[in-house]
Amino acid sequence: MDESDLTCPACSSKDLERGTTEIEVPHFGSVVVYYLRCKSCGYRINDFGFQGNFPKEDKVEIKGKKDLEIKIVRGSGGTVIIPELGLELFPGPLAESFITNVEGLLNRFLQLMPLFEDKTKVDEIESRINEAIEGRLKFSISISDPSGVSHFVSD
Repeated sequence: MDESDLTCPACSSKDLERGTTEIEVPHFGSVVVYYLRCKSCGYRINDFGFQGNFPKEDKVEIKGKKDLEIKIVRGSGGTVIIPELGLELFPGPLAESFITNVEGLLNRFLQLMPLFEDKTKVDEIESRINEAIEGRLKFSISISDPSGVSHFVSD
C-alpha cells in the first residue's frame, strides 16, 4: 500500500503516516512500536510487539503498597480484569497497547469514572480504587491476551 492511499479515520485527510521504531526498554528488552499518525488533526494509534515468549494468561496478587510498582504490559488485544474492584478493560477496534504499573492502571480506571452515569456506583468504585492505591486493599489482576504480548513484570 502506498503512503498516499492512507486516509485518516478521524479527519479523512491524506496526511496519515505509518511506521515502526525499535526501542530498548529496561526490564522488557527489544520492543517494536508500530504507529499511525495524522499530521493534520493529531490522530494517532500505537501498538507494539515484544521479543520473548510470554504467557497468554497471567495473574498477580496485590497485597500492599510495594506491589503497586509491578509493571503491566497490555497489548492491544489484552483483557485486564480486577474482580475485587469490579473493573474490566476489554480490547476494542481502537485499543492501544500500553506499559504502566499497577498504580498507573488504577489511575486509568479513575480517569474513566466521569463517563459513567450511576454516580452512587461511581462513588463506591472510586473509593475502593483509592483504597487500593493507598495499599489498604488486597486484590488480584488477571490479563489474558491471545497474542501473548500482555504480561506482568516484577523487579
